[in-house]
Amino acid sequence: MDIRDTVAAIDVGSNSIKVLVARRGRSTSLIETFATKTIETRISQGISHDNPELSESAIQRGTATIVELFELAHSYNPREIQIVATSAVRDARNGQDFIRSVAAATGLTIRILKGQEEATYIGKGLACDPAIHGIDRFIQMDIGGGSLELVRFNAGKIEQAISLQLGAVRLSERFISDPTLAVSEGVESAIRFHVREALFESGFNFDGVGTPLIATGGAFTVARSLLAGQNGSTIDQFKATLSLEEIRQLKQQVTQLPLAERKALPNLPTSRADIIPSALITIEQVLQTAQRDTLTHSFYNLRYGIVAEMLGLAK
Repeated sequence: MDIRDTVAAIDVGSNSIKVLVARRGRSTSLIETFATKTIETRISQGISHDNPELSESAIQRGTATIVELFELAHSYNPREIQIVATSAVRDARNGQDFIRSVAAATGLTIRILKGQEEATYIGKGLACDPAIHGIDRFIQMDIGGGSLELVRFNAGKIEQAISLQLGAVRLSERFISDPTLAVSEGVESAIRFHVREALFESGFNFDGVGTPLIATGGAFTVARSLLAGQNGSTIDQFKATLSLEEIRQLKQQVTQLPLAERKALPNLPTSRADIIPSALITIEQVLQTAQRDTLTHSFYNLRYGIVAEMLGLAK
């Protein structure tokens, strides 16, 4: 295996920690993937508090996960490994404790991305998707545990990029007092109103309805996987374009179930069962605000943007 010019990126998110080991593409793909892995870790408990703090157990779990992914990446002998962190570490008042723990274990310093940087890197990662390549104008959105990113692209350039505190963990902690129960209409209305107001106040320009909406992040991966399960297929076999009506029906099904029954749904990771209602409510509201009937899901997200920059592919 030719591993020259191989690089790796570890993305420390609120719900999961991911690694991508890749090099510059040798064919039609801009990036050739050697290895990718995601571990559900949920370091973000308490992210909705006024002064969020990472618990000691979260720091230990997060550090152990990063060490595991670091060792996987290191086995490919990359010339560079970068670790970046987003909302959970960015917003935690003791984020430096986590950084020190990871540095002691790996010798690497985590780079905490600002909201605008996070949105920009997600957009750069999306630009590496062969299915998106050639589309001059589109809007990209990404929902994680702590934040929602929106990026508008035109002719390969970022026209607008914002990050809003509308992640699924954050909204669930704020609005859902008992996650073991089904979600009431009142709670759903409160989440919907909060998302709609945040989008309006952000001033984000969703452009004309003809501009495609491309989605990345765990919330969309889980939604697509759930819809695939209902059709007896895998996420890779299921279509990438999801309709507003499909999202709405899935949301209605999920919100009406208590947590124990949600966990039994095919293709729903049990670690995401408590936050998937907030995620689907948010997705539905974004589509309605953007006046879109469909979105297209892509697996090319933040870590692809980091790798693209390391390889000199990102503009």
